[in-house]
Amino acid sequence: MARTPEIHISSLIVQHDPARTDAIRDAASGIDGLEWCAAENGKAIVTLVTPTAHAVLDHIDALNALPGVHTATMVYHHCEPADAIDAPLS
Repeated sequence: MARTPEIHISSLIVQHDPARTDAIRDAASGIDGLEWCAAENGKAIVTLVTPTAHAVLDHIDALNALPGVHTATMVYHHCEPADAIDAPLS
């Protein structure tokens, strides 16, 4: 049975070496579906939009592997069928 396509929206806090903020932001820009929202004092907020929960975990692993990143922690996750994203609210 085929699964219904999904959209996963997540937000993360990325704790990192403040001296490496620009380099980490540049490297993170290569992660598909990631948006760098804000950074200050070694903490950044990023959002992810992915098609699967597995992709969320892969992207967190990719962030954690970047030089200067101490930890990337998910603080919010929402999932719904992809076709529901554009549906009008009742």
